[in-house]
Amino acid sequence: MSKRILWKDAWQAISRSLGRFIAIFLLMAVSAFALIGLKITGPDMRQTATTFFAQHHLADTTITSNYGLDSRDRQIIRQQKSVKQVDFGYLQDSTIDQTKRVLRIFSQTNGVSSWQTVSGHLPRHDNEIAVSYLLKGKYHIGQWITLKQAGSLKHRQFKIVGFVRSSEYLDRSDIGQTTAGTGQLSGVAVVKKSAFETGTAYAIARITYNQTAKMNPYSTRYTNYVEKQQQQLKKALNRHGKTKQQKLERQLKAAQQQPAQATQQAAVLQQKNAGASNSALIQQAAALKKQQAKLKQLGTPTYTLSDRTENPGYAIYRSNAERVDILANVFPVLLFAIAALVSLTTMTRFVEEERIQIGTFKALGYSNADVAKKFALFSLLASSAGVALGAWGGFMVLPKIIFKAYAANSTLSGFQIHFSWALLLTTWLIAVLCTTGAALWALHRDLKAKPAALLLPKPPKGGSRILLERWHWLWNRLSFNYKVTMRNLFRYKSRALMTIFGVAGCTGLLVMGFGIRDSLSGISNIEYSRIIKYDLIVVQNSNSSAKQRQQLKKELNGKSVKGHTGIYFEQLTKKAGDDDATQSISLIVPNNEKNFKQYFAVKNRQTKKTLKLPQDGVIISEKLARLLNAKKGSSIKLKDASGKWRTMKVAGIMEMYIGHYVLMSPQAYQKIFHQSYQTNAQLITLKKGAKLQQESQRLMATGAVKGINQNVNNQRTIDNIMGSLNRVMIILIGLAALLALVVIYNLSNINIEERMRELSTIKVLGFYDQKVTLYIYRETIILSVIGILLGYLVGIGLHRFIILSLPPANAMFDPTMTLINFIVSALIPAVITAGVAMAMHHKIRSVDMLNALSSVD
Repeated sequence: MSKRILWKDAWQAISRSLGRFIAIFLLMAVSAFALIGLKITGPDMRQTATTFFAQHHLADTTITSNYGLDSRDRQIIRQQKSVKQVDFGYLQDSTIDQTKRVLRIFSQTNGVSSWQTVSGHLPRHDNEIAVSYLLKGKYHIGQWITLKQAGSLKHRQFKIVGFVRSSEYLDRSDIGQTTAGTGQLSGVAVVKKSAFETGTAYAIARITYNQTAKMNPYSTRYTNYVEKQQQQLKKALNRHGKTKQQKLERQLKAAQQQPAQATQQAAVLQQKNAGASNSALIQQAAALKKQQAKLKQLGTPTYTLSDRTENPGYAIYRSNAERVDILANVFPVLLFAIAALVSLTTMTRFVEEERIQIGTFKALGYSNADVAKKFALFSLLASSAGVALGAWGGFMVLPKIIFKAYAANSTLSGFQIHFSWALLLTTWLIAVLCTTGAALWALHRDLKAKPAALLLPKPPKGGSRILLERWHWLWNRLSFNYKVTMRNLFRYKSRALMTIFGVAGCTGLLVMGFGIRDSLSGISNIEYSRIIKYDLIVVQNSNSSAKQRQQLKKELNGKSVKGHTGIYFEQLTKKAGDDDATQSISLIVPNNEKNFKQYFAVKNRQTKKTLKLPQDGVIISEKLARLLNAKKGSSIKLKDASGKWRTMKVAGIMEMYIGHYVLMSPQAYQKIFHQSYQTNAQLITLKKGAKLQQESQRLMATGAVKGINQNVNNQRTIDNIMGSLNRVMIILIGLAALLALVVIYNLSNINIEERMRELSTIKVLGFYDQKVTLYIYRETIILSVIGILLGYLVGIGLHRFIILSLPPANAMFDPTMTLINFIVSALIPAVITAGVAMAMHHKIRSVDMLNALSSVD
């Protein structure tokens, strides 16, 4: 039997139902765009970073020591079997003259953690320097800069010959802390290794391992491997450190004895007129005193081994990619669920419209498979074309937009786009299942029927009493139009449910999107105005002189300082979270709890009650409690700076959104750490109008300060992270609004097409166009309102899930949702519904009543 007529009818079905075809096309395009785009962005971001790290041979481990790395240290490092390549270098923190900018100047590396040249070239002479490209607006190639502190550098004046990108510094705003200038680094730079004084101990070692080149740097396997190698190396270095300490103790003892002997010998030689010998001995005594002071200042030899996660910006970038993965597991699923429901309604209506055509073809002898080809072709073309467009945007457009949003805080560039056949085929199969599967499911009932039955129109649903009619006191008060509306709502239950679920899904996505924006906005302001009220944490230098301490006291009582209070400050660590990463935890022990309340609000978020520091327990921040699954009364173990585990009982959980904190009283500190309490830092609040950078510089200049933590830098970093997430949420809100438009338009169109005879009848009975539009759109409005209310519940649930899953391990979002969120989330589908109603009103006005009322006898 010839199939030409069959195929001709199949192709003509597309032009006859172009609106339906476009609706399915758009539904699949939006869903595929979100699914592919969000699913591929995380891997694209990680692959971009992985390629960059591989190109520049980023070190797996960096090693520093307070005494530098001597020849024996270097020998121990080289002898590690797993080491592929090691580079030893120098670094110097220096303030640029006439400015407050502090540069961390590194020596050029030999193949490990290499520098990317952005413009100009790397230094070729000892007096040349290449600075971070982030400072390009502040300086220019050919400009000479003068350093205040030469340190181990041979020169103080350097000529800028290029701008570079460091493979170790990925954060644009938070570069790190320093003991120079204001206490905050402004950028990094690189000079030739020969620009440093030879003979001094190396300051830093960078290591790459043999096995890691084949590993995914973001995998647990890589993390565990590097940690194992570090533990082995740390043990070997610590053994040498003990030997070095014993040697230093002997030198210190000798240094304590020799100055007095040298002074006595000098007095005797003076009497004998031995001037030259006298001068030599006095110089020797002075040198020994200087050595003694240095040994006292540096203390015990220690080694610090850091992995990549401690590079500024590395962990944040990884966290950003993981945040996209979380969104990819939620948002597209809902989009496709809504699309599947609407597609099922659309294709079911299409099959019902073609009922007589189906009966005709079956009567002519065409098989069920032949009859199904038209519907398969229609749905396959619509869904495949939608997936093709959505996939193009998902692979090429959305990842770039999201990366650009996150790259605002990162120095990484050169975003790499990757294609995945598996992801494309999976998306296409889901789309086909939602459309072609829905069509065949709707078709199978008609294919079972006999041709004679199919050639007759499907009898309309019979009217019946509805539950509302039993409530006479309400039913009797309804007008005729509303009674008809209520009967129709219950009469077309499947269509009503599809409208409710479609609108609810879109509203839920909008509530979730706007809710996350609510949770993101203002976090830094809440954190650094309502909770943390100080401006600076100043960590004191324990080896400072009495004169330096006096100078610090003078600055603390200066005209720029509003107030200060003494605390004990220490960084604790604990591995926690889904990726088992090391979390940095700030321990604060106030000297005076009454004064401390002026600088730090210790409250419970739910009860809003102020928490008192107990004498035998600790108060921890809320996100830390979640990571450790700790509750009031639980015991937790944290590692202190010396590597010892400290067990502490949780007495309360306080409101905190960024960072991990542990607060305890001096009495609790003495019980937990088994040592007497003494302050080592100050919380400082500045007066209004005081310049933060100038005050930080004055504090550092006293010599009694080891480091400064400025809240303004923390706030800037938080704002950047939240701003990136905010931009991503705007994209997702836009997708949800677009889906709402397609869903509401499609369902409204189906509703009108399905009831054209009914509309023509009431028009013939004398109803005006406005009355006819309200007749049918009154149902849509009621269903939309129900859908919006149900969408609120869906959105609240989604929002709660997302704010628990989306934040990085060291942060939490504000769970409160504002009223304006719900208003706007309702207004968007309401405005779309009104806009679609206006379009449908034009369609109703142009109804051909005679044609619509004609029927097959």
